[in-house]
Amino acid sequence: MKVSKTLVAVLAVIILLVALVACVPSRDACKTKYENAGYTTTPLSANTLELSGEDVDFIYCGVREDSGDYIRIVCFKKKDKATEYAELMNVEYSDGSYIVEQKSKVVLVGTQNALDIYNNKGGLVEEGGEEK
Repeated sequence: MKVSKTLVAVLAVIILLVALVACVPSRDACKTKYENAGYTTTPLSANTLELSGEDVDFIYCGVREDSGDYIRIVCFKKKDKATEYAELMNVEYSDGSYIVEQKSKVVLVGTQNALDIYNNKGGLVEEGGEEK
């Protein structure tokens, strides 16, 4: 009986760790997700956005020319740096030109359709401009 309880506890911890690691998408997963949705993706260096390379894991921008949708995905190594950047972006885009969201260590800046793709809520736009 003790062995099965221990085994269940160990499995629960492993599942929790896998779920936490899966929260931050890989660089290639982000790129592929947006390219499959018709976006042109461009990797950026941290210096381009006046950030420290020591703080940033990766940065991608995606643009879908036919719909005008845009996203910038900035993945930080630490959550506190992501929070600082998100606060700066909220001030910069307080006019509503872009939406700013923070997902743990990832900061998203872009249009609603582009953010919906990241959040797996749709956001794919057909040729005529209608959302799928």
